Amino acid sequence: MVAALIIASGKTKDRADFEPLKEVGTISAIQRIIRVFQRAGIERIVVVCNESEKPGAHMNVVYLPGKAGGQMLDNVKIGLSYLQDQCIAAMITHVAVPLFSVETVRAMMSSEDGHVCVPIYKGKTGHPLLLRADHFGEVLSYKGDEGLAGAIRDSGLHRGFIEVKDEGVLANVEAEGSYGHLLLEHSLRKSSPEIKIQIVREKPFYGPGAQLLLQMTDETGSLLEACRRMGISYSKGRKIMAVMEQQLGKPVIESRQGGKDGGYSVVTEDGRQLMERYTAFCLEAKQCVEDLFKKHFTL
Repeated sequence: MVAALIIASGKTKDRADFEPLKEVGTISAIQRIIRVFQRAGIERIVVVCNESEKPGAHMNVVYLPGKAGGQMLDNVKIGLSYLQDQCIAAMITHVAVPLFSVETVRAMMSSEDGHVCVPIYKGKTGHPLLLRADHFGEVLSYKGDEGLAGAIRDSGLHRGFIEVKDEGVLANVEAEGSYGHLLLEHSLRKSSPEIKIQIVREKPFYGPGAQLLLQMTDETGSLLEACRRMGISYSKGRKIMAVMEQQLGKPVIESRQGGKDGGYSVVTEDGRQLMERYTAFCLEAKQCVEDLFKKHFTL
């Protein structure tokens, strides 16, 4: 699985924080990047942001608190530490570069060249970068002050370059200049089917949000921490679990409150089977829907 890492806080070498909710077209910068990654087929998307913010809420992403007053690389390291052992590679971008295309992301995911895959447009390198998971350690151990580029260079990681016909890889929307023409040609302007499958009995009880909540609970061993990472209240998370268990007639998590070692939550075998079956079902359903979309909407 290829994951995505969006840095929505932290200073770059030349600039301070960029506002991730700044509108780029009819949606915010963070929403645009999330939609591009999701349309390209990336399911695990991690946003490192200020702890008080949850930009792109309700889009089924994982939030990690960034380092207050830190550099961009500090927050890249937070994301890479979290994603270790979860993926084969990570697409990494700053939220101020939201205009690269779905086609560019797919091309980079297919590339096998280099420890780091870098897009190039007319001789200039851009974003996002794709870093192979085998080399997260080199970036995490870097102690210099030259940012991610310095970590890649000083670690001796081989950069593989991929030529793209996508000016959006260079477009930093916090800088001066016009990018209106890029919006008119952006891949999100093309119609595409987007399905969110819910499983229903007497009530809807399982869908993308419930799936992510179970996954996060399984990873963290805590329903409370799972809710924090999703940017939802604990009471909402408890309600989602309660409806799920009511409709299924069986527990999906087992919890213990407090105690000497603190509380914990464990996903049951029934919960694990539900996650696995939902994942497999959605993959097949998505392919069927894409085929039907081509049949009915392609002129």
